[in-house]
Amino acid sequence: MDVKYGLVAVPILIAILAVVMINDNQFLPDQNSQTQQVSEEIHTQIAEAEEQKVREYTLVIEATDIQVSDNAIWHAWTFNGTVPAPTLHANQGELLKVRVINNHNLTHSFHAHFTDYDMKHDGSPVNTLTGIGAGSMIPPGGEWTYEYNMDTAGTTFFHDHASSEGHGIKDHILQGLYGVILVERDPPRNYVDRDVVIVMSEIGFDVERTAPGPTPYFIMNGKGMPGGEQALAEIFEEQGMEGVAAQFNYTMPVFKAKVGETVEFHVVNLGDVIHSFHLHGLKMTSSAVQRGTNIQGTTVPLVQGTLESFIVTPDKPAIWLFHCHVVSHADAGMIGLFIVEE
Repeated sequence: MDVKYGLVAVPILIAILAVVMINDNQFLPDQNSQTQQVSEEIHTQIAEAEEQKVREYTLVIEATDIQVSDNAIWHAWTFNGTVPAPTLHANQGELLKVRVINNHNLTHSFHAHFTDYDMKHDGSPVNTLTGIGAGSMIPPGGEWTYEYNMDTAGTTFFHDHASSEGHGIKDHILQGLYGVILVERDPPRNYVDRDVVIVMSEIGFDVERTAPGPTPYFIMNGKGMPGGEQALAEIFEEQGMEGVAAQFNYTMPVFKAKVGETVEFHVVNLGDVIHSFHLHGLKMTSSAVQRGTNIQGTTVPLVQGTLESFIVTPDKPAIWLFHCHVVSHADAGMIGLFIVEE
């Protein structure tokens, strides 16, 4: 009789122990604690052995007066005094840290179009609403260091995402607070000899006219020639090539390269209307959106907040025009030159 009940009790006891162990691991507290400690030590050692490389930049937000034509001064808002901001470079796998100091009299921020970062570094009004990283909406006199993991190689951009005192986000961006980030892949592409960065936009609201005459509205890299190609032809008729050269990187962006070099263009539309980018005379091979394909019609359509990168390899000396192919935008300022030398 005792044996009978003993045999029945054994499986019951096993079942009870199994249920308890599934729902409560306190039967092995010491073993679990030791395992967790060993695991943490291993992860710490791995982190020390494979420490992530850090790339650091400092950007200062400040008011900057830019002479955009002989009769107009743009009272711009800038990162480090230029429009667009200096291009930031990083390598895939690095941690990018951008220290932003606000020396302007309004709240501003730095919002980058990345995907691998903590929400506290978003630099948008959501940080203020949630209280998570509220300091990334930087008040006058403040600063914030934004951090991003460079998990994906390629081209992206950043801009202010604040609004204040009746000025919307659009105003903050068009006033000049934007720039481009180039992330080199790992392993690096050694075949690209130089980069050309072009940001298409409209000029901000605070432009002072100092004398009668047209002022630029549509701009590339903060520059625009009122009257476009017709104005350039008139300058040539009156002043010759010396007068044309005086406009280089003043009212129109100009870039130079050597015959046989591989040049990568990165073109971004950070304006509030649709633009398109047309480069004369050269085969354009996409290295971003349509990677590996030829860009048909040598024109890149760009809706607001988009970009394309492409590669050209000029084979002869020439002076090539580039412009927005919304031609009314070209007539209102969006023209530039790509000069290929021996």
